[in-house]
Amino acid sequence: MLLTRRTNVLFDETDYATLLMYSQERGETIGELIRNAIKKTYKAKKVLNANEKAYRMIRKATKGLDFTGIDYKELINYGRKY
Repeated sequence: MLLTRRTNVLFDETDYATLLMYSQERGETIGELIRNAIKKTYKAKKVLNANEKAYRMIRKATKGLDFTGIDYKELINYGRKY
């Protein structure tokens, strides 16, 4: 991953000591700990929420439709013609 943005964050002594302890235990930099925490806390929820929203929209749009007997392979091959 290419890092392109920089920011400064101020911590009190206790929070910094906690980050330093975890970074040494895990063999990661404090920056890596913070980036991983952001991914775990915020990105995962956003993607999950977006996927759930898309799934609900698909379910709503296809409610009551019967998809049995559809030859999906034929549809795929038909779509490849264009």
